[in-house]
Formats: sequence, C-alpha cells, structure tokens
Amino acid sequence: MKAFAKRFGAVRNERGKKKELSTQDAALAIQISFRAYLIRRSKALRALRELAIAKSKLKEIRAQFNNFSYRRHVARDAEECQRFTEKIIVLLLTVDAIEGADLMVRSAKRSMVDELEAMLDVVDPQPAGKSLSFRRRTFDMPDGVIRKEIEEGVAQVVRMLDEAENSSTSF
Repeated sequence: MKAFAKRFGAVRNERGKKKELSTQDAALAIQISFRAYLIRRSKALRALRELAIAKSKLKEIRAQFNNFSYRRHVARDAEECQRFTEKIIVLLLTVDAIEGADLMVRSAKRSMVDELEAMLDVVDPQPAGKSLSFRRRTFDMPDGVIRKEIEEGVAQVVRMLDEAENSSTSF
C-alpha cells in the first residue's frame, strides 16, 4: 500500500502535511488500477472466447452425431468411424488445453468434456473395464473409489510377484 501511495504522491512530506494528488495524477492512478483489472479479467475472457469457439465445433459434431443416417454410415464404415472419433478426440484435447480458474470456464469445460466422452463411448465403445475416461477422470470420483482402485492395483502387483517367486522356486 505504501508503494502505491508513494508512486502517486499521496504521502506525507517532512512537515507531516499530506500532499494532494493532482487531477492528472489521480486519473493516472485510476487508469493503472483499471488496466490491472482488465488484465486479470482478460485471462478469463480469453478462456471464454476459446470455449465459445470450441462450443461451435461441438455444435457441428453434435449435429453429425444426431444425424441417424450419418451414424449408420459411421457404424458401417471403419474409416469414417476413425475420422469422427479423431474429431471428437481433437476437440477433447482442445477443450482440455483451455486454461481458466474461473468457475464459468471450469463448469463449461466439464460439461463439454462429459458430452464429448459420452459421444465417444457411443461411436467407439471401449471393452468393459478398459474405459479410458474412467481412468482419466479419477479426480472427479470420491476418495473411497480411488483408494479402492489403488488397493486393487497393489494386490495385483503382489499376486504377480508371488507368481514369479513360485515359478522361480519350481525350477
């Protein structure tokens, strides 16, 4: 606060009297404060602008996805299925790369990612238990689920070590 006050001359001089800011200095102080505010807001606005672009791409993909004749074509043609899957994945990566701590940005990203993952599961279903979205999105799950997953992984490693030990002693 003192640095701000010194910068704009609002400090006491040697005799203890407070200097008054000139109208130009006051205007300069207001402009500097406002520009700092704009810079902080511009980060959120940039993220929202990027999200708007991504939403327009999502709208195009959604239109294709909801077109039943196109979806039948995708189901029959492996190349077209691959292209459509790649479109979805590229958009997922684009949305994931958008940075923003603002609540609006985070909630918009979350809803877009959920919709894209649901489309991806329909177009290119993963085998049961091998869902990539389940592994990737563990941060949304309660702690108990994560702990259970870790325990299962540790138990599997222990079984593998036991099997390796038993096979080495049988020779």
